[in-house]
Amino acid sequence: MKRFICAVLIFTLLLSANAVFANTDPGWGSQSPNINVPPITYNNTWKTPMDAAASAWNGTATLVTVGTLSSSKNSLIVSSYSDTWYGNSSSANPGPFTIKLNSRTINRDATDFANFVQSVLVHEYGHEFCLDHTSQTSIMNDSRDRNTMKVPQPYDVSEVNTVYK
Repeated sequence: MKRFICAVLIFTLLLSANAVFANTDPGWGSQSPNINVPPITYNNTWKTPMDAAASAWNGTATLVTVGTLSSSKNSLIVSSYSDTWYGNSSSANPGPFTIKLNSRTINRDATDFANFVQSVLVHEYGHEFCLDHTSQTSIMNDSRDRNTMKVPQPYDVSEVNTVYK
């Protein structure tokens, strides 16, 4: 009976431990908490919210930073794609990564353009910081209001802090 109880407790602990990390994917994102992108050369309509997206992560109580580096091999591309997504990112592991913003869908659906762009890019940076989609109140929630939620939420900060200690 004691062995059975021990086995149940261990099984329960394992399930609990997995739940903590269910919304992170260290195998996908950057192994470093510091990522760099080339300087943004788009017009100010795009540049301002894209710069704000980096600042949004840089202002969190985490170890992560988004910087600019002319020699960065990572890419940040704004273009019109026929797909339905707003943003898309490739794996930073091992890198380099590419983040794409879909100007067609963003222009079509944004009621607050700057907030929408910032929200989409903060979300894509979240993927580079090993965050996965979630149903929590989070920048990583696909159902969030991109016109109003534009910075990492407490849940996102907590999740990033489980990855980069």
